[in-house]
Amino acid sequence: MKIVGVITEYNPFHQGHAYHLTKARELTGADHVVAVMSGNYVQRGVPAMFDKYTRARAALMNGADMVMELPLCTATGSAEYFARGAVTLLSRTGIVTDLCFGSESGDLPTLLKCAGLLVQEPEPYRQLLRRHLRAGEPFPKARAMALHQYDISIPAEVLECPNNLLGLEYLKALYREHSSIRPHTVRRTGTGYHSLSMTETASASAIRAALLKDNGRFHESTQAQLPSSEIYNAYTGKPPITEDAFSLLLLEKLRRLEGTPLNDYFDVTEELSNRIWNCLDEFRSFSQFTDFLKTRNMTRTAVSRALLHILLDIHEYQPPEYFRILGFRKDASSLLKELTHHGTLPVITGLSDTELPRETLYADHLYESVRSLLHGQPFQNEYRRKMLVI
Repeated sequence: MKIVGVITEYNPFHQGHAYHLTKARELTGADHVVAVMSGNYVQRGVPAMFDKYTRARAALMNGADMVMELPLCTATGSAEYFARGAVTLLSRTGIVTDLCFGSESGDLPTLLKCAGLLVQEPEPYRQLLRRHLRAGEPFPKARAMALHQYDISIPAEVLECPNNLLGLEYLKALYREHSSIRPHTVRRTGTGYHSLSMTETASASAIRAALLKDNGRFHESTQAQLPSSEIYNAYTGKPPITEDAFSLLLLEKLRRLEGTPLNDYFDVTEELSNRIWNCLDEFRSFSQFTDFLKTRNMTRTAVSRALLHILLDIHEYQPPEYFRILGFRKDASSLLKELTHHGTLPVITGLSDTELPRETLYADHLYESVRSLLHGQPFQNEYRRKMLVI
């Protein structure tokens, strides 16, 4: 049996994601598709716009056979940690045979060559990298320039595209894991990853921006980005959840910790810790404070991740310790049996008799508290949530 894994956020699920699931199955000839998806918080260091069960349902209705949750510290980590944790999870299943990811280039041989060099880091490449860093170039640009100079067959622009970069991290993780999983890539269609243009195939960034502008209302152009009316019905009428809904929670946490070193939190440097304390009186909201703290050498996303880790009490990266199943399709129920038999981690389908890490349960209940108040709906305790069966 061939099973292809995809690593996702689906924030929110849209036409491009449905296309990727279809192409992943076609390209690999897979019998089943397993999606490893971020939970209630995503890699940009913010809460997901829609909760994990809503997004998992959308995936199961549009091509995924099983949705497995990425652990919290993986889902909110930098690209390297995000990829490492996701690939480790897929490798530990013992049943996933292939991995399919999107990229701007669609050029797997070049991406594999880049990944191999970045894992091995031959000394001539390291010397070139150090030279560019000493010249004051930011690390991403210095790395791209060094790789191109080391091997001119590698276009420098390959490392300027976000999906290519994330794909490289997946490939690096496969190398380091010594995984037998076979990689494949689907060339990204439509607008660029960061584009806010609402074209025929818009990016998730554009859809999020449109929803925020219209306070969660789906106009015709936004609704056209969704692959089915069922997804529209699940999303519509609910104000999108953003980091600013957590502003007072973050400020309270920072005031409670005021003056103490923060660099024992995941992704918080000593320099950022000092900046937080020097600038705390300027705090107006989560997003405003993130913008206020960013520097030339620390991106907005890196700052947001660090602040989220402080809020959620995440201190370090931990390798995956279990398979948390959010849902599966009835006609693919054999996947659960195969995972239980071949996987090397415990399988969690419900929490009634299971203890999750403290920070994971706290993070989910914090998200649900904000969601229930924002949407005017009852709080749903994570221990009472049932696995989705579609």
